Amino acid sequence: MNAAHNARVCASLQWLTSRLFELFGGWVERVDDPADAVWLATLSRHLGSHVAALAEVLPDSVLLADERAIVPAEPALEDALVALADTSDPVGVAAALTGQLIRECAEMVTHCDPHADWSLRRAVEFLMIDLVSAQSDALRPDAKFAEIFRMVAPVV
Repeated sequence: MNAAHNARVCASLQWLTSRLFELFGGWVERVDDPADAVWLATLSRHLGSHVAALAEVLPDSVLLADERAIVPAEPALEDALVALADTSDPVGVAAALTGQLIRECAEMVTHCDPHADWSLRRAVEFLMIDLVSAQSDALRPDAKFAEIFRMVAPVV
C-alpha cells in the first residue's frame, strides 16, 4: 500500500468499527436471551476499543488530509447499515457482519507492506483476534449465561 491508501483504509476501518460498536451496542436491549445480550455487548465493547486504536495509527500528514476523512469505504455501506438497524435478527446479522469483517481484515493484512504499514497491520491483527474470539464458542450466543455469570459473581 502507499501512504494515501494506508490512510484511506485506516480511516474507513475506523468509521466501520465505530458504526458497528454503536449498532451492536444498540441491539443489546433488543434481544431476549441474556447470552445473546452478553455476546453483543462484549463484541460492541471490543469494537469500541479498536476505534481508539485505529485513530492512533491513522497517518497525520497534512498531505493526506483528504484520505484521512473518517468515512465509509463505499457510500452504500452507510445506507446498508442504517437499513440493518431495525433487523429482527440482531444476533444473526451481527454474526454475519463480524464474519465478513474478519475476511476483509485478513485480506487487508496480506496487502500491508511490512516496512511501511506495520502499525496499521498490527491494529488490524488485534481487531481480527477480538473478532475471531467473538466467533468462538466461549463468546457465541449459545454459551450458557449461568456459567458466564458465575465467572464474575462473588464467592460466597
